[in-house]
Amino acid sequence: MKKLCALVLLVLCACSSRDQSSVTTVSMAPEDMLAKIRGNADVQHEVEFQALPDDAILDLQDRARKAQAGGDLALTRRLLEQALTVNQKDPETLQMLAELAILEEAWLAAERAALDSYASGPKLGGLCRRNWLTVHYAKLAQGQPMAEHQLAKSLNECTIVPPARL
Repeated sequence: MKKLCALVLLVLCACSSRDQSSVTTVSMAPEDMLAKIRGNADVQHEVEFQALPDDAILDLQDRARKAQAGGDLALTRRLLEQALTVNQKDPETLQMLAELAILEEAWLAAERAALDSYASGPKLGGLCRRNWLTVHYAKLAQGQPMAEHQLAKSLNECTIVPPARL
């Protein structure tokens, strides 16, 4: 009986070892994430191609930006969703929804909307970089950060600088 108790105690001790792995936690506020996402959108002297935007969508996006600046996230969401009724695959609107989801700490929604924006949008330029940075911060917040080399590769592929003129 003593041997059985000792064996059970040994098994329990082996199973109760502390987990030494740590989950990455986000110490960055959503507002700081958004500032970094938007701050990396512009690169000087960059080649960028954009489709002609729809005036109705531009108006809704502008009103959504103003609502967000005023702190009305519910109105911001409604305006962006209304813009998607005009064009459900508008990449800028999808990215704006992804950025709104960052502010709301809805990490999966942010990641999904940014990837949808990337899929329907240009693979070059500021929007492309915003897409990948949004995915990066959303994954980071979920404890699953993108590998640094993968993020750098994705961001680099978004940027084409024209050759220098002599």
